[in-house]
Amino acid sequence: RLMDFFEKNPGVSLRIEPVNSIADLKTKDVDVAILWGVGEWKEYESRLLLRLPSVPTANATIAKEVRILGIEAAVKQVPLLGDSSGDTGWRAWHRAVGLPYLPSKSSLTIPDSNSRVQAVIDGQGIALWDRLVAPEIKSGQLVELTDRKLDTSGYYLVFTKDPHATQVQAMVDWLFAQTAI
Repeated sequence: RLMDFFEKNPGVSLRIEPVNSIADLKTKDVDVAILWGVGEWKEYESRLLLRLPSVPTANATIAKEVRILGIEAAVKQVPLLGDSSGDTGWRAWHRAVGLPYLPSKSSLTIPDSNSRVQAVIDGQGIALWDRLVAPEIKSGQLVELTDRKLDTSGYYLVFTKDPHATQVQAMVDWLFAQTAI
């Protein structure tokens, strides 16, 4: 779809730079990033681009253990895998479902989403996922552990510079139009 953007915005140049975390924004020269999270980046302006509620997910072996323990006990005993924000998503999920945040002593932060999916498939713990892992759920590699979702999660535009600069605003407008399709 990028060709559509270029047709509508001749003369605008884009550079796509992989950014997995807010820390990456401090070391890369970007105007705007798209990050998954719950919108809790105090040092930057952010806008929700696409809401994707997330739910605790695990492989089939851990899912059986969760059915025996119950989700409330499982999230205290099984390692919770964090994303680039560490445990921000998990803290938000616990608040959303009315549980105290008392994770196991083991934790694992995996900023790269592909590596985190594989870690969950391999049985390293439980992670929060959205509908982007639907193929893995359909195939049985991953199992949703509860219907108690974190509704504030999704993809956010995070601005490092003036979000109203003409070229930045053109990209922002185009991205929001794409999410409406």
